[in-house]
Amino acid sequence: MNQQDLVWVRLPFSNFRESKVRPAVVVSNSEYNKGSSDIIVCAITSKLEGKQYSILIDNKNLSKGDLPIKSRVRADKILQMEKGLVIKSFARLDDKTFDLLVEEILKLVQRS
Repeated sequence: MNQQDLVWVRLPFSNFRESKVRPAVVVSNSEYNKGSSDIIVCAITSKLEGKQYSILIDNKNLSKGDLPIKSRVRADKILQMEKGLVIKSFARLDDKTFDLLVEEILKLVQRS
């Protein structure tokens, strides 16, 4: 599992009692991913309405793989999860798009 990979994961709902298989993008760096039993991901949604702290993606934003439908990566939906919850990798964000995602994460956590 590598940074920028799009993966299918078993994501919990906000109540943490139920879960659903959803796409996500790995944002934790490769050093962290290799040395930890966890990864850090941002959720991906097919709801396209404009949301602060998110970016739109489709196949043109991938360096490999296929994204079935235009989607939005939610920089405000960051989760740490066990690698065992990852079902499989299916694509990879290109560098430019990943950098945009990192910018959104930084906006979210910057001091106000």
